[in-house]
Amino acid sequence: MSTEFNPNLKKYPVEHTLKGSRKAVIYSMHTLYVFGYAEICEWSPMEPTEVPGEVKTTMMK
Repeated sequence: MSTEFNPNLKKYPVEHTLKGSRKAVIYSMHTLYVFGYAEICEWSPMEPTEVPGEVKTTMMK
């Protein structure tokens, strides 16, 4: 498989999920922003999970 750019390839959406402590999730969101991959506003609002102290956010790219 070639890693060269091919403009004829179809793009399919991928769902990204971040789960962890609020601090870790915010850090990961900011890291992806700094790398130019995702704007902060693209992420869904953080929601608590079934695990105490854990939150989850997702985005489609």
